[in-house]
Amino acid sequence: MNLKNAHRDDRSFIEDRLFVVPDAFKKDVLKDYFKKLKTTSRREANLWLIDITERVEAVNNRRSNRFNINATSEDLKSYAKLQVDGCKRTLSLYKDKPLKDIYDEIAQRVSDNGLESSFIKEEPTESEMQSLIKRSLNPSWWMRHLRQRQELDIERIGREYNLVNNNRQRYVTDENLKRGQRREKEQKQWLDNMLAENEEGEIFTLGELKSTSVSNLVNRRAELMVRIRGFEEASKKLGHVGLFITMTCPSKYHRAFGISGDENPNYGGYDVKAGQSYLQTVWSRIRASLAREDIRCYGFRVAEPHHDGTPHWHMLLFLSKDHIDTFKNTLMFYCLEEDGAEKGALENRVKFIDIDPKKGSATGYIAKYIAKNINGEDLDVGLYGDDPLIAAKRVTVWASVWGIRQFQQLGGAPVTVWREVRRLKKEYKDSEALEAVRLAADKSDWEGYQNAMGGINIPRADRPVSLVYKPDIDVTTGEIKMNQYGEIKAAGIFGIKSQGKTIETRTHDWRVFPAN
Repeated sequence: MNLKNAHRDDRSFIEDRLFVVPDAFKKDVLKDYFKKLKTTSRREANLWLIDITERVEAVNNRRSNRFNINATSEDLKSYAKLQVDGCKRTLSLYKDKPLKDIYDEIAQRVSDNGLESSFIKEEPTESEMQSLIKRSLNPSWWMRHLRQRQELDIERIGREYNLVNNNRQRYVTDENLKRGQRREKEQKQWLDNMLAENEEGEIFTLGELKSTSVSNLVNRRAELMVRIRGFEEASKKLGHVGLFITMTCPSKYHRAFGISGDENPNYGGYDVKAGQSYLQTVWSRIRASLAREDIRCYGFRVAEPHHDGTPHWHMLLFLSKDHIDTFKNTLMFYCLEEDGAEKGALENRVKFIDIDPKKGSATGYIAKYIAKNINGEDLDVGLYGDDPLIAAKRVTVWASVWGIRQFQQLGGAPVTVWREVRRLKKEYKDSEALEAVRLAADKSDWEGYQNAMGGINIPRADRPVSLVYKPDIDVTTGEIKMNQYGEIKAAGIFGIKSQGKTIETRTHDWRVFPAN
């Protein structure tokens, strides 16, 4: 840390203040500190440093171990082992006490580290208490959650510092981008060095199997485009119209201005998760209101970041032209319900573009948003004039760190059934309904699949084909397989059910082992 340009009486103070700042950000903080020192005064620069580091401390203070923000992977592994040892000591000390006492101690330890778990509840069941205790004794569980928390805090601190904006580090911090790319490389190496063998003796690397699934970005994008195009074709035959909608958050959720990157004076300290939660809440109210009016829509929603990471939604939806006015009014009402009188709310909170088939297809309209949020291929330039491939990687890391689902189907028959029936290779002439579904899926005919499944807007229970779930059985012992925590594995997809008949689609039993 080069402090030669700082006043000699302030150097120790600066070092102390920067202790809580992530190492990756210290250079940027110092750069801004010296800029303040040059343009204002020593006093103002020091006050600014106090203010920004207090914001950092506010993020770190959400957990007891404040200083592992700069921890390496090895540091986190060591810390995870310490937590496991602590939980083992609790079990030993509390061995004669009620299960709830042990649970409370371990739940407190988990919470003190700023970690979240679905098993931490006011009134947990015995099963939930046992599940948390078992996980607390697993170093990998601690490591995974500690890493997730560290990356979230890095992002929150970067947001507080206004490091994530159009003029600095777009969408996500460079630090988490590097971490995400490193983890992606490590995962690829792991997948390529693990083998899967089925009962017929066929052997593949996990990397090869992944390349054939929708985990492959090319396959994911292709499937999304097939589904969107299918909805558009269905809408034409139903006489429905298309709408492209953009929903965004109130000003207080936005950290920085779009062009200058300067701090937004209306910013209320909300992180990206809070922004996504706001949009989800608004949409749930909209859907409930539309349901009361018996207005149904279908299509897709894409969640993506503004330059500063604040989420906004794009939606391509189809519905009856008779419902357009009520639909738009409903969206406008709920989108303006919170801070609707603020400057720019009426113009920006929700925007509508009526899809005109004469000017182009609805699918073509949303295609660039799909590409921008998956792999950036086939785009000449990103939204801000940047490299679309790099922009797509930053967006993918943004979604991963904040736990945001980028793409969601709204309405229509589910894609999970579509994927399962595509596994069926033989014809089912004895079941006209199943064969119609299978044939449409096999031909990648999403519109035909919707029709074969009874239409777009019917209850799931009335559809002719549904999924069947069963426990995972060890074929050599006949026993239900256990997970790494010694619990019975959750039931997985076994196959599909149609007209009372169950058909297995997961016909292979796989054994996974290292290549070396």
